[in-house]
Amino acid sequence: KYVIIDDDDTDRKIIELEANKFPFLELTASFENPVEALEILSANTVDLLFLDIEMPGMSGIDFLKKNKYPGILTILITSHPEFALESFDLEVFDYLLKPVSSKRFATCALRIEDFSRMKYKSFAFDEETETNFIIIKQGHDKFKILIQEILYIEAMGDYTRIFTVQQQYLVLSTLNSFAERLPPNFVRIHRSYIVNSKRIESVQKNKIFIQLKELPVGKLYKHTINF
Repeated sequence: KYVIIDDDDTDRKIIELEANKFPFLELTASFENPVEALEILSANTVDLLFLDIEMPGMSGIDFLKKNKYPGILTILITSHPEFALESFDLEVFDYLLKPVSSKRFATCALRIEDFSRMKYKSFAFDEETETNFIIIKQGHDKFKILIQEILYIEAMGDYTRIFTVQQQYLVLSTLNSFAERLPPNFVRIHRSYIVNSKRIESVQKNKIFIQLKELPVGKLYKHTINF
């Protein structure tokens, strides 16, 4: 279930039209300013928020700074890419540039579906520590992830997604919690990504490749890549 907040009527309709292509997305409400949406968001009856950044009275970023909605994924929408850096400080799920293309929206929508599916099978981070393993648990079961098998990890709000050689795990823990437990060969390349430098296959300007997966390198983290 999703809510749209955007002061431009045309932009709201574009998001609705694109979202209608995906049966797992269901519109709850559409608003032209953040104040109108406060009641429904506070009731925590939605899963997803498409939020414009540039709005009169209160920007989308200011709105997020003043209002925390645990459990609601936020996708910021704007015409200005320079807002992307600040948005990652707020741990948003995704960032769409206007005019939003069908291809880019589809990428975002499929990430949402993938995340939602994994969320129901997510793991908890175990406080036990071992030199070569990260321990996660699901119910009473515990699993060991060999650290050197990790390719990279991705921040997803309150969750962290771990990508290994064979599979991936969604863990209820922040990216910073993992960073504290990883050896020096794991480096931060972006506010949302930490990679195993031993697994980097190539570096091209502001991106790296690990097993054909392209990952962005943030401006503040370019110095961490020595390849």
